[in-house]
Amino acid sequence: MRRLCWLAFASIAAASALPAQAPGLTGRWSQSSNGKELVLAPRVKLVPNVGVTAGTNLSGSTGYGSLTRTTIVTEPVMMPVARSMTLAVDADGRFRWTIVRRHAEKQGCTITTTQVKQGRVSQAGAKLDFAIAGGTGSFTTSCGRRGSAPLPAATERYDIQPGGNGFVLSGGASRWAFRRR
Repeated sequence: MRRLCWLAFASIAAASALPAQAPGLTGRWSQSSNGKELVLAPRVKLVPNVGVTAGTNLSGSTGYGSLTRTTIVTEPVMMPVARSMTLAVDADGRFRWTIVRRHAEKQGCTITTTQVKQGRVSQAGAKLDFAIAGGTGSFTTSCGRRGSAPLPAATERYDIQPGGNGFVLSGGASRWAFRRR
């Protein structure tokens, strides 16, 4: 009897430790959009020359004592981006989220980035938490460069609203309308 009570208590404690699943999300969903997004892009800039290094002054001459120097910086830039996503959610809350973004990298060159996130999703009211336990991020360019790396574990939280034949996820400046596939 004592063992049965302990087992019942342990199973209740384990069940309450699990996040609430998102039953309305079970299935396959997709989203696609074209619009302007912030993208990290390299830019050539003239910056103040600090220290004793060769630089370029505003008239174009170079050498020590110049007030500026030319450097390449990576900064966020608004540009047109084509985005498509698929989200598959199992009944137990496991998910696989594939995000593909395509935009110009430099003149004559397009970059396509792909993220595949995997983990568990849970819902608390109008909030969805994606506990990312793994996945990959990769890129390819039309100019021949490519690379990939594993994604770190993370949690992403979004607001969810039902809408039409699907739902809308929003967080910060992002707002994506998903439809059942």
